Amino acid sequence: MSRPSVRFELCDYDWVAERDCVGFVGTTDLGQVEFLITADALAELLNPELDGVDPETALETFVEYETDIHRIALREFVKRLGGEPPILLTSADLDS
Repeated sequence: MSRPSVRFELCDYDWVAERDCVGFVGTTDLGQVEFLITADALAELLNPELDGVDPETALETFVEYETDIHRIALREFVKRLGGEPPILLTSADLDS
């Protein structure tokens, strides 16, 4: 079985206040790739009726859905052919 193009470590994330996102890193054979997932996308994962979440709730939601977020990030990395980091994940990427 082949290895995924991006691998993630659980619990490796932080709040990026200036971008209103949670940042996390994936590792490829060529090095590390930065990812960001918006607070709005995290709010949608938590409850589609929410308009947004505060940083603490965003981090808690990231932990709760981390495996799913990593799967989405891998899919988007492949779909975007890598792209220019950081790779920004938004609400639109959740449905793809």
